[in-house]
Amino acid sequence: MQNYYQFIIPRLNGCEIKTNFKFYLSMVKKGIAGFIIFGGELETTRKVIKKLQDEAELPLIIASDLEQGLGQQIKGGTLFPPAMAVASAIKNITGSGVRGQGSGIWSQKTKTGDEKSELLENTYKAMAEEAGYAGINTIFAPVLDINTNPGNPIISVRAFGEDKKTVSFFGCEMVRSIQGSSIAACGKHFPGHGDTRIDSHIKLPKINRDLRHLNRNELVPFKDAIKAGVKMIMLGHLSVPAIDPSGTPVSISEKAVRFIRDKMKYKGMLITDAMNMGGIGKYTEEKAALMALKAGVDLILHPTDTEKIVLYLKEKNLILDSKYLDNFRKRLIRFPSEHPPDFDKNRNLSLELTGKAIKISGDFVIDRPLYLIILNDDQDKKGKVFYENLKQGFPHLKLKIIRRNSGTQRILFPENAFVIVAIFSETKAWKGGTSGWVQKKISYLQDRADLFVSFGSPYLLDKIKKSAKIIAYWNSESVQQAVAEVIIKKL
Repeated sequence: MQNYYQFIIPRLNGCEIKTNFKFYLSMVKKGIAGFIIFGGELETTRKVIKKLQDEAELPLIIASDLEQGLGQQIKGGTLFPPAMAVASAIKNITGSGVRGQGSGIWSQKTKTGDEKSELLENTYKAMAEEAGYAGINTIFAPVLDINTNPGNPIISVRAFGEDKKTVSFFGCEMVRSIQGSSIAACGKHFPGHGDTRIDSHIKLPKINRDLRHLNRNELVPFKDAIKAGVKMIMLGHLSVPAIDPSGTPVSISEKAVRFIRDKMKYKGMLITDAMNMGGIGKYTEEKAALMALKAGVDLILHPTDTEKIVLYLKEKNLILDSKYLDNFRKRLIRFPSEHPPDFDKNRNLSLELTGKAIKISGDFVIDRPLYLIILNDDQDKKGKVFYENLKQGFPHLKLKIIRRNSGTQRILFPENAFVIVAIFSETKAWKGGTSGWVQKKISYLQDRADLFVSFGSPYLLDKIKKSAKIIAYWNSESVQQAVAEVIIKKL
């Protein structure tokens, strides 16, 4: 009898891993392919993962979205800057190009010990080592999307850049370094989520590009990653008529699977994006899972209800071949590494990248009393660390915090003040992108502010022409401190 559990990877909530252990264990005994982990504490997670692996006939696929390293999901791991910040940091290092197989500035060969090459390689090796210590053997990264649309609500700084050369180079370096450390990499989101204004968590985006354009642009990073040996590719919930004229999401489309298998000669694993996303369009999760497996996709990711999916597949009596999936699992690391990584070294590595990534546009001289305005696009409180660190250099700093949905607030500027506007607007799933509220506030302040700082997307400041700008790419405490230090040095 066909076991459909072996084609599914459900969610594992790390913070509930002990209390719900019996449930996760029951899934393992039913033959589940593995889990995607969200949250949790490092030592608890690794111990429970080992127990689950002990009970599994084949090594479980223990996967997680670690685009920024283990700290993105697991407490105790190192949180690294997002992809665009990593690329910025490497580019900002003066000297020769980076060792690699890319093109343009990235194709320059360099001697062993080159600062850029070592920093990049050490970063990705650190990510892989920490994942392996936690028991994670599959990383859902790199993001191979080219962020060609500045209004993209979900990719943005998760992409390495806006051109195929940059994305291909960094994506392939990540694949080689991670897989060189015996962790499977997963390139996403095929055939490219960068040219959209819709978040596929919410609804189905459409890519209106012909095949010629796709082959010359969006598909290039995926072609290069395939050459680099990427073991898994995630199919995006994207309507791409050039590949499937019916508009069926690529993640569940037989034409899309045939395209990547036959035209792009990819022999590795194919996995859907999460089934609980609105991007599956008009289909139910059960119907979408059936379509994906019939199309030749190897794995169904993150359904809302695994049992409902299995029951539906049984009713349809779908016959599936698991030989390739079994071979993939047999080659995975089964148990968490016994050798703890050097977490202090890795955190210092993250700090180094953070500092080097910061991009300053335009010059500024602070010769007047400082007035800080924080625009917070998210409901949680952000900017405290930036304010506290800035205050160390400017003891008389005045502060105004404006949060979204806080109502209309009149801003009274102190006379003869040097005005800094700091924007906190995180790129995250289900948010639907930066709010129009932020854009309106930026427009209102652009003729009064002397300096804008984006602790997030660089595109928020595209229309700022007169004021100086600092792009920080993300909002961690470390980057807030680093930006404050940059400003204080202007004293």
